[in-house]
Amino acid sequence: MSELERQLTQLGRELDWLPTPELSHAVRERIAPAPVRRRPPIFRRSLAIALAALLLLAGGVFAAVPGVRDAVLEFFGLQGATVERREELPPPPPPAPLQLGERTTLDAARDSLGFDPLVPEAAGEPDSVYVQRRVPGGSIALAYRPSDDLPEARSTGLGLLVEEFRGDLAPEYFGKTAGEATRIERLRIDGDRAIWLEGAPHFFFYRAQNEPFREEDLRIAQNVLLLEHGRLLVRMEGAFDLDQAVELARSLR
Repeated sequence: MSELERQLTQLGRELDWLPTPELSHAVRERIAPAPVRRRPPIFRRSLAIALAALLLLAGGVFAAVPGVRDAVLEFFGLQGATVERREELPPPPPPAPLQLGERTTLDAARDSLGFDPLVPEAAGEPDSVYVQRRVPGGSIALAYRPSDDLPEARSTGLGLLVEEFRGDLAPEYFGKTAGEATRIERLRIDGDRAIWLEGAPHFFFYRAQNEPFREEDLRIAQNVLLLEHGRLLVRMEGAFDLDQAVELARSLR
């Protein structure tokens, strides 16, 4: 039995239910002066039910990665992405090519997506553009080759990878799992909420609707900035530091 099941079972034992009154007692109450009644113990029962609901919700959120229910230390979220810090990470997956979608052009992507994609002007025009249909409104990936300003990231072989989608339509599409050695920092960039992950590599995965999670969906990521920009969730990955990531985010147009 899992820890969640044990806690729910214990809560079930603690629920207080009102006993069915006897008929004779009800008749006496009608003919005798009404005594001061104690309120039924519904508060404790309601609290237990509320706690049970919260446990079920937490179990649904943290069940994406096997074993996460027993190991989550911190939980961070944006509209479109979740970040979990864990005591232990799953075994690293074998290297695999990036699955960015169907290659296209920036102009064609603008016509096919349910949003206007943003390009970081500080990085210039992307070297390649990809579109996927795994989420409502679609998603776009902008790939930049390594350069003097954007050194190669071990995780992608690129200088910069930018991914965007409608976070309001896919609230938990991006998932990240990090260990204790990874720096995770909440910040705001020109009023937009953001999360920065730096240092030790962490795991990244997609949580597509109506698709089961698979261990092979995990991949190792390097430094990442997650930015909640209006309706969009923007993800930037590379070997850059926080200052350069903020510069790139501020140049999105």
